[in-house]
Amino acid sequence: MPAVRLGAVVVLFVGATACGTKHTGGDDDDQSAGLVSIDVLPPNAMLTYTGTPVTLAYSAVGHYDDGHTATLAMATFGLDDTAALLGTLDATATFTASGTGAGKGQVTATLGEIHGATSVIVQMHTTTFGAGVDPGAGSSFTDPLPTGALSPVVDYPLAGAVMPSSVKAPDVMWEQGASVPTDLYRVRWTAGLATQDTILVVADGFKFDAKPADSAWQALVNSAQGEPITVEVAHWDATNGAQVSSAVAVNVVPGDVVGAIYYWDLSQGRMKRIDADGLADAIPNPPGSPNAADAGAQCVACHAISHDGRYLSASLFGGGEQGAVFDLSNPDVTSGTVVAPTLAPVTTASYRTLFSTFSPDDTRLVINNGVGLDLLDPQTGTSVVQNGTPLPTAGMAHPTWSPDGSAIAVVGNHNGSWAVDYTVGDLQIIPVTGPDTFGPPTTIVAAASVDPAFAAPSWPSFSPDSKVVAYGAGVNSRGRNFDGTTEITYPGALFYVPKAGGAPILLDGACSGGRNCFLPNFSPFDDGGYFWMVFYSLRDYGNAQAGTRGTTRRQMWITAIDKTKLAAGVDASSVPYWLPEQDVATENMSAFWSVAPPIQ
Repeated sequence: MPAVRLGAVVVLFVGATACGTKHTGGDDDDQSAGLVSIDVLPPNAMLTYTGTPVTLAYSAVGHYDDGHTATLAMATFGLDDTAALLGTLDATATFTASGTGAGKGQVTATLGEIHGATSVIVQMHTTTFGAGVDPGAGSSFTDPLPTGALSPVVDYPLAGAVMPSSVKAPDVMWEQGASVPTDLYRVRWTAGLATQDTILVVADGFKFDAKPADSAWQALVNSAQGEPITVEVAHWDATNGAQVSSAVAVNVVPGDVVGAIYYWDLSQGRMKRIDADGLADAIPNPPGSPNAADAGAQCVACHAISHDGRYLSASLFGGGEQGAVFDLSNPDVTSGTVVAPTLAPVTTASYRTLFSTFSPDDTRLVINNGVGLDLLDPQTGTSVVQNGTPLPTAGMAHPTWSPDGSAIAVVGNHNGSWAVDYTVGDLQIIPVTGPDTFGPPTTIVAAASVDPAFAAPSWPSFSPDSKVVAYGAGVNSRGRNFDGTTEITYPGALFYVPKAGGAPILLDGACSGGRNCFLPNFSPFDDGGYFWMVFYSLRDYGNAQAGTRGTTRRQMWITAIDKTKLAAGVDASSVPYWLPEQDVATENMSAFWSVAPPIQ
């Protein structure tokens, strides 16, 4: 039977085949004549899903103006959008709850111009058992549970984090130093009318973490219906019984925020990609450098992604070395068989670059070579004649082209000998006044006007609507450096400022009050009332067993940027979530977010 979506109702045609023939119980016109109202039966039903599909058959009864009632064989049944998350309705008007969500929705019946509806309520309570757990172990946790010395401390997710509904399931991590083998843990997720329990037993290699299956997480998202999703962890031992942690709540908002994030795996010197399919090498590393000074170097770094996700610009072999552009839609690149750039090939006449940025139409590339800027044709790697005011050739770092094409944000007047290291700089805007035509830079945040702790702005990034610029700032343009003998960590924070200038606003929510956040980059997505921004941080992710606690290892996080707060000029960032699919054992940084590239 065909099903269609009309407005907020999923409609299933019952009583007619796809060819339009009807049941013998009377045609639509016969049963709709004099029809006053419709009752959908059974009314206000409640179903409880515990792991096995639960079904309920619906029917429609019509009330007529002459006082009689009749079963409506030709009624059209449907589900509203909420009920469609809770189950399915088949050709016989049988609703099946199969664990896709919990909550309250509507079942509708229509005949002619008359409509009827009733609520359907689905509750869920499921329990899964880890390896080696006796199915009867769940009885060790008798609610309500007390708190006490055995209560775990939940390290992740972070309380109050805002996540899009498309995000993959978070890995719950906790700490409880008193655990010994045979101790039990119960991880309980709650979302609206849905409860999911996972029972685990401590054994060799236990990491004090539990990640829901993708389908289980999606059921929680479907069940939340705008309310927070909470998680708590309970610990049981044979001497003291069970005690529970405080509940941690996260907020999941509607948003299809996926695309592809390209970042630098600093530990391995590789360009990586995270998308809907997970983690993979973005491009294969090139052959060793032809330069004697760094012979054998295979690094691909200082990258930028085009606005449509098709091209990747990078510096090969090391910072300030040969520049190259890769076509990410080339199947050979995605299969890992290409070991050289597909565009702007490396030759003795090739350009050298540190950082770069594509024009919105991909026809131009602004590169940062040393401390100056130049304009290239990315297909050939050759310089393009500039009109108007030429791009500056000194004191420049980290250019980024706005999505609307009207401006380039850059750090100007910096005091470094190259665009990687400096301690003072101005955040500037270079207007794009026409094809290959630029105006003089204007300063929107002057180093002299801010706290010296934030006098070195870095890595500006435009919001998807091109109205504001986010950037990192600290006492150095880097978050961390190596002076030959010692690794130095510099404090860093995130800010935003209107493109036209103004007082910088600290994005303290993203950093949770810390000074360990760097290199922000907006996603191209505008969804759920938020912009979304990725950055890297030295903060702990989770615990030491499954996460990075105690290592200060660079990891990437995502914060939701509330558009209403952004317009009001206040801190618009939210408590962040860790970017799923990363390798917790590697140093991950320089994340650039794009739509997924088209594959030819």
